[in-house]
Order: sequence, then C-alpha cells, then structure tokens
Amino acid sequence: MLITHDELHDYGEITPRSVLFGAVACALISVLLPTSEYLIGASRMNLSQLPVGAFGLFFTIVLVNIGIGRIFPTWALSPAEVLAVFAMALIGAVMATADLLGWVFAVDAVPYYLATPENRWMDDLWPHLRQWAVVQGPSEELRWAFVGMPSGAAIPWHIWVVPAFWWGTFVGAVAFGSICLAAIMRRQWAEHERLAFPLAQVPLDIMGNPGGRFNIPAMMRKRAFWIGASIPLFVIMWNIVYYFQPQFPRLPIMDEQGIQLGPGFPETLAIKLNMYVVGFAYMVNTNVLFSVWVWYLVVFLESTILLRVGYTLGGADDLYSSRDALTSWQGFGGFIVFVFWGFWMARHHLRDVWYSVIGRVKANDEHELLPYRWAVPGLVAAALYMGGYLIALGMSWGMVLVYLFGAFVAFYGTTRVIAQTGLVYMQSPLTPTMFTFYAFGTQGVASSAIVGMVGTYSLVVNGRAPLMPGIFHVSYLGAKIGRSGRRMFVALAMALTVAYLIGTIYMIYISYTHGVTTFLSWAYHQHGEQVYDAVIKKMQARMPVDAGRWSFLGIGALVMVVLTFLQYRVPGWPLHPIGFPIAAAGNIRMMFFSIFLTWVIKSILLRVGGVEAYERARPAFLGIIAGYALGVFISFFVDWIWFPGAGHQIHNW
Repeated sequence: MLITHDELHDYGEITPRSVLFGAVACALISVLLPTSEYLIGASRMNLSQLPVGAFGLFFTIVLVNIGIGRIFPTWALSPAEVLAVFAMALIGAVMATADLLGWVFAVDAVPYYLATPENRWMDDLWPHLRQWAVVQGPSEELRWAFVGMPSGAAIPWHIWVVPAFWWGTFVGAVAFGSICLAAIMRRQWAEHERLAFPLAQVPLDIMGNPGGRFNIPAMMRKRAFWIGASIPLFVIMWNIVYYFQPQFPRLPIMDEQGIQLGPGFPETLAIKLNMYVVGFAYMVNTNVLFSVWVWYLVVFLESTILLRVGYTLGGADDLYSSRDALTSWQGFGGFIVFVFWGFWMARHHLRDVWYSVIGRVKANDEHELLPYRWAVPGLVAAALYMGGYLIALGMSWGMVLVYLFGAFVAFYGTTRVIAQTGLVYMQSPLTPTMFTFYAFGTQGVASSAIVGMVGTYSLVVNGRAPLMPGIFHVSYLGAKIGRSGRRMFVALAMALTVAYLIGTIYMIYISYTHGVTTFLSWAYHQHGEQVYDAVIKKMQARMPVDAGRWSFLGIGALVMVVLTFLQYRVPGWPLHPIGFPIAAAGNIRMMFFSIFLTWVIKSILLRVGGVEAYERARPAFLGIIAGYALGVFISFFVDWIWFPGAGHQIHNW
C-alpha cells in the first residue's frame, strides 16, 4: 500500500534573503564536509543520497528558527525559505568531497605526479593526455599539493585555473541537463504516477504545519517524534563517552557483523543496523521492501553458489560496480528495462510536453524549474556539450554515444529508484565507464580513446548518479511551494556555482596546506591512481568484447520483463519488479539487514493495527532520521574540538 501525505500548501515564498542564507549554508557545507572527511577523520557526511550533513544542517536550522521566531517573530524564516536553504545545502553536500569534487580532482591532479617507470604512465598515458584537462607537470608546484608546500611558499593557483574551468563546464552541463530532465519529468513522476519522493517528503513533514504556543511544527509537537530521535541520539552520545574513556563500554549495535554461509564460501552476509536507512525505509511500501531483501538474497546466493562451483565472469569490473561482473551486468540489464518501461508509462505526458514545445497545446509547466520550451532544447544542448567534451578528451563518437546511453540509464534509473523508494544509499549496479569498455573491448581501439575514458570517472562517485537525484528532489520541493517555486531554479543555479567555486578553492587550499597524502580519506589521490592504473591495464591487455557479460545483461533484462509483466497482470503478485535491479547495487549489502528489519516492523504494524498504526508510528521513524543526523553532527563537532586528525567515523556505508 502506498501511503501519501498532504502538506500545508501555504509555505510562503522563496525570497532573496533565503537565497542568500542558502548560499551561506552551501559554502559552509562545502567547507565542513571535506574538513570532516579529509582532515579530522570524522564521519563521511555525504555518502548517502540525502547527505547526513545537509539533513543535519536542515534540522539544526529548523530548531534555531523556532527559537528566533519566539524572540523575534519577524526574523524567522518561512517554510518556503527554510526549504530553499535546505535545497541549496543539499546541492553543496552533493558537490563536496567524495560526492563529486574529490573525483574531479583525482582525475585531473594525479597523472603527472604519480607516474613511475613501473606503472608505465610516462609511455602509455602521457602522450594521450589533453593538456587543458589535467594539472600540468611534473613540477614542484604540483608535488606540493600532495606533500604540502614549504614554509614561505605561496599556493600556485594558476596551474589549477584551466583544468578547474573546463571541468566546471562539464559538471555544469551535467547539472543543467539534470535540471532540464527534472523539469520535463517531475509532473509525470509526482502527479501522474504519484511517486512518494521520501527524501523530499521527510523534511516537508518535519517542518510542516507550525503552530501552538511556540509555533513549533506539528510533527515536532508529537511525543513519538522525540522518542524516535532519542534512540540514535542516545546510542551516539553514549559512544561519544568512549572517545574520551576507551575503557568505557561501547554500544556496538550499529557495527557490521558477518554471517558465513558455510565452509569455503567466499562471501559473508553482512548484518548492520543503519538507523538512517531504517528511518527512510519505513516510508517505503512493504511489497517493495520485501522484494528488495528477497531479491538481494537470491542474487547473493546466485553469485556465491556459482563462484563456489567455479563459474565466474570475474570480480567487479571496477571499484564502483557491484560485487562481481555477473551481478553487475545482470542488474544493469534489469536497470535498462526499468528505465525504458518508465518512459513507456510516460508516453502520453512526453507527447504533451512535445506538443507544448511546438505550440500545439498550452503548456502546463508553471510549477517546473524551467518551461518545457526551454527544458527540451536545453537537455539536447547539455547532451551535445557533454558528448563534445568527451570527444575532446579523446573518445570516439561511437564510444561517446554508448557512454551517454549507459550514463543515462545509470543516473536516471538510480534517481527513479530513489524517488520511488527512498532507499537513501542507492547506486547503479554497473558504472557507465565499464559498460562502454566492454561494449567495445579494447582490441583495435585507439589508445587516445581509451585514455580519454579516464575522464568519465569524474562522474562515477561510487555509482550514485551525481547531482541528478538531488536536483529531481529539489524540483519536487519547488513544485510544493507553488507560486514562487520556479525561483528554486535561481536557488539551484546559485548553489551549484557557490558549491563548485568554494569547494574548488577550499580543496586546493587544504591540499597545499596539509598535503593530499595526509588526507584521512582515500577518494582524492587513491581514486585517481586506481582508475588510471585500471584503464592502462585494460589498454595493455587489449580485451575482446565479452559475450558472457552481454549474456547476463540479456538475462537481467529478460527477468525484469517477466517481473514487470507479473506485476501488472497477476493480482496479488508479491515481488515488485523494482527489487530486482536494486538487489544488484553494490552497497545494498550494507542496507540489507536494515531493510529486512524495517519490513518486519512495518508488516507487523499494518497487520495488527492497519494504516492507523502505521501513522501513529511514523513520527517515531521521522525522529530516528532527525536524531541520527543531529547525533552525527554532534560527533563531528566533538572530533573537531578534541580529536582533530583522529576522528570517529560513526557514519559511513
């Protein structure tokens, strides 16, 4: 059963001051998140699709805004203003560190610094690099970024300007294309198909309907909300004592455990309670939750048993695809069917969008980020720029078309899953880079084209569809605001600009003042070394096209077709088709137990007390999300003050 909620429709308006406050929040996030991850070694607050750093800041703003409203009522932000600040902070968190900028820097900073005679980069890589896309070297000024600059030296900003500018245009094209696509598809998803958008609905519910003596939002006036918030807060605060007193007993309830299926089996079944996942999973339909954990077990057993008996397509094609090649390609086949079935369902809406573009009908697009007549050509222009950029890096037109197809399936499919289910750690089963490599192989492919593929890893970000999920959810919030919602486009543009500029400047600054090799997270320098090494090895091996991978892609597509048919033609069919491609995502391993536990709790509540019991418990699970985010924020500040450089990663995968 899909349970939706009506919110207060009079949110107020997005004002210039809210965009200004949002820009400040975006800049703050752009500094806090890399500080936490790289310098302090505290939680990686941007790993999920709704980064805990952005949500923690949102909840803090809501609490502070209540206090301000009590003392200076005219100073308090309206709900629309709070949403605008949250949306801009969300974009800042998505851009920061390992979510995007860390990957861009990894691609353009390392090829001249990490070259050695052993890795053969000087012979196989350097001749094919585009000089405008990487930081020039080898040079002392580049080396300083990795080891720290000597006393009295100045940061050589000039060597970073050209690659930062050009990569910024590429990221901007990806972002603008996502905005155009969100403007085109938002109505279909939110109004025709009534997708729940839980990642946007949760902040709406928490801050909606303020009232009472202190103008407190309705959800926060419920005792169940604070009971739920106290659960993760208690665990985190208890364990913070352990930071100071190592002999103090920890509560390990959020630690990972493993179950071995039997002697000689290569993998363990991960058991980990992630309260952030539990809170969002409660908003997901029970049949989707059931399908996700059942299909995860099926896929897990499939790959494990086949590996046990000696059949394998090899390990994961890269670090960012699923656990092995078989699972990745099978899941991606399901993703392809999932994406194109969605477009078939949207065919009437897309027809109306096209008719409005050519003037045959009056557009109904006043609540979208952009009018349809701008969004459609804008999407085409963004795709052409991305394609031209990749060709300039060295890729051929054929490779670019295959890559853009794979990237669209990966990014759009991931975004659709998140909007439909709220699975907050969702990622694609297969990276578009590996999809392109194995579509062509490397036999007979020019070395320059293979090296150009490295640039596509700037968008991999653990397979989490950079920017698109956040932008789609911001478009949902803009439509909820109504009459001033289109101003959310201005907020988005401002956030993207601020996040890229401040994030880039701060990343360069801490690189030279601390040295990248001292960073307490691997994504910056290790990611760059790993992807260049992987690409060079594939170029040297001259791989053929792999029929086994394409066979399992077809198997995955066929299974998804059958599941989709059963979903629509067999009443009471228990397995939702969306669970199949989700089960192949690499990080579902860390969500499996939390999803299973939430399914058990929610199923019992609905069976015993029906929808009424679900509604009574819902504030508690919203509280769990808010309490967890607030607890991670508190732990970060404790690490910042007392444990810089030796922080505690209480929030990770």
